[in-house]
Amino acid sequence: KHHSPPRTSSHAMSRRRASELAKLALGTRASACGVAPSLARTTPLAPRSAPGVVAHRASTSRTPSRGFAADASQGPPKPHPDGMPRFPEVSVPGALRAADYVGTGAFAMTGSLLAASAGMDAFGCTVIGTITAVGGGTIRDVLLGQGRRAFWMEEQEYLWIAAGVALATFFGWERAKTTFGFKDDDYWIEALDALGVGAFCVIGAQNGIRAGVPVIAQVLCGVMTATFGGAVRDVFVGRPTRILHSYADIYATAAAGGALAYIAARGVGMPPALRIISGVGAGVGIRVAADTYDIRLPVYASAPARQKAAEKGDKRWS
Repeated sequence: KHHSPPRTSSHAMSRRRASELAKLALGTRASACGVAPSLARTTPLAPRSAPGVVAHRASTSRTPSRGFAADASQGPPKPHPDGMPRFPEVSVPGALRAADYVGTGAFAMTGSLLAASAGMDAFGCTVIGTITAVGGGTIRDVLLGQGRRAFWMEEQEYLWIAAGVALATFFGWERAKTTFGFKDDDYWIEALDALGVGAFCVIGAQNGIRAGVPVIAQVLCGVMTATFGGAVRDVFVGRPTRILHSYADIYATAAAGGALAYIAARGVGMPPALRIISGVGAGVGIRVAADTYDIRLPVYASAPARQKAAEKGDKRWS
């Protein structure tokens, strides 16, 4: 049987011709863009992404990287509105940092003197002075948790101030009394102590606010920062804890008043500088008034309780 050669259909020829024209056009476009035609033909197209993903990638790729020069041009980071600059400066928050340093030294001095009166040696007085100065903030940081370390592990100058002042007090206080006429109950010592209470209670409240704890806990952070170092000191030297007994004028109450004043000023929308002035002013004012007018909290109204208070130094019942 005779077979004629197969004929190529016009449709098949048209498809081959269209394919060749498409490849030629693709190669021409790739050459114009600087891409090898063979690579352009063989590289598969990337799958299409969802519109949101494409937009996210585009915005990420357009973000310029910040180098050292860019970081330096921005200057030091601004402190939190409820915080302080890293070191003292000419501003109200910077003055709070300076008051914090002064209060640290004052607490270390009084702690060292109390330890010395209890018969402790140079090391013991240095330890007790340092605990008095930084112990309250340490307890606060531990209780706030969230992976926080004690503040003096990052800001070591507080350890140097506390230990240095405590040691200098141990070796130099008696000579200073002889040379300059200082006394253990000089008013300037109480004034510096009052400034420390005012600064510490505000700083403690700021830490509680930044940690996001409730208001009552923010107040307690202020009280702990200002008083718990002294409470640990009293335990070590073997005397009744001052903030729990009436043998001395009010102390923790002043810290609570300063912390509350700061929190209230913040609550009504005062700027950071006025918050700090309100809190420190309230803490210092209450403390000075208590020392001047011998303000004490009431004692339980029974003869045995009042007798015990008198034995511990409460002159109201002696």
